[in-house]
Amino acid sequence: MERRAGGEDRGDPEENQGGVGVVEGAAGTVVLDTDVLIDYLRGVRDAIAFVEGLRREGVELATTAINIFELAWGACKIGEAKLRDIYKLSRALRVLSLSEREALKAGEEMGYLESLGVPVDLRDVLVGVAARENGASVATGNVRHFRRIRGLAVIEYRRRQGAER
Repeated sequence: MERRAGGEDRGDPEENQGGVGVVEGAAGTVVLDTDVLIDYLRGVRDAIAFVEGLRREGVELATTAINIFELAWGACKIGEAKLRDIYKLSRALRVLSLSEREALKAGEEMGYLESLGVPVDLRDVLVGVAARENGASVATGNVRHFRRIRGLAVIEYRRRQGAER
């Protein structure tokens, strides 16, 4: 498991903007991205070990309202009766909402990245900015999506090939 945190802005949003430098240990609050939460809910050993490792380090585990939305949407789309698990999960974690200020900051970040011609997903920008503005890092398997966001610390979650349960 490699952990990455924010570094200086070298002007290349594809290669920097938050995804440089190895962090010895996570600290503070860590927002678990949707991919980590899906694997955790499915009982994937790598995800469980990853989340438990963060807990042992004493970090506050969190997610965002956007991640909860993605989980609920996905559960409904594939016809799984997983909504109860998602509700339970949302009560077990600190859930960061998107304030007016954070929405404005996310809009600025989205505009900045688009002006550079960098492809970005709106939900990733909302999650990343909500985390950044609350002093949290993001734990994700989609490091490339999040390291483009200026000032955001990113912790890489790696799932081994075939590591289902």
